[in-house]
Amino acid sequence: MKKKLQWLSHNMWIVKLASYILNAASVLILLTWLFKDSIEEALKIEFFIDLEAFIAIIGLGQIGLNQLMTKLLEEAEYSPAYALALGYVNNFILPVITQLMEDGSKNPRLCIYRPKHFDELSPANVDLVKAELVNKKYELTELNLKLKHGRARDVLTLNKKAKVHTYFDFPNTLLSLYSYVDYKIGSKPNSPIDKKKKELIAELIEKFYIKVQEELVERKIDKYITYCDNSLSGL
Repeated sequence: MKKKLQWLSHNMWIVKLASYILNAASVLILLTWLFKDSIEEALKIEFFIDLEAFIAIIGLGQIGLNQLMTKLLEEAEYSPAYALALGYVNNFILPVITQLMEDGSKNPRLCIYRPKHFDELSPANVDLVKAELVNKKYELTELNLKLKHGRARDVLTLNKKAKVHTYFDFPNTLLSLYSYVDYKIGSKPNSPIDKKKKELIAELIEKFYIKVQEELVERKIDKYITYCDNSLSGL
């Protein structure tokens, strides 16, 4: 069902065309019903179809299309987060996991930081999280991973007892949603901006991680990925 909605969201013209056809049919049948007697008399015909039932059926179709349109518009609201998630999986997670396995890591573990707000990805907060990791007795090093398909990537490694415990990443790509949030909230008059921004940011982050997980499962690499928030409980 989700894939069908995603396909329709990229082909909204189909839903719009169906809506135009239903609206036109509704007007035509309504006029036919209103002037039924005159039409039958002028054309010497008799309608055997229950026009009232037809109007009811088309009305139900219009309600269904309106609900579908509302759902698609809601999905479109989060399309920037979906696009970022796809890019993050295809351009970072998948190449990194593939390269680590090709380099000899049989069961690489990549932990992805999951913020509740964009501010958690600021340089100051990233340094704070790293400091907390050090306090948990992890040795942090940056690994420059040369990828076959793409540019080299710096991946944070958390080491214990001279061994890589897990790889770690802060998804800074989420910060590119800042401008989108400013645009969307700034375009809505008479709204409590701060509250609306926080709500939209939380929804975008949630949609981002939902899409990331869906893509990981589809590519069958979800077993290598974990998530953690600022409590670092997912390590």
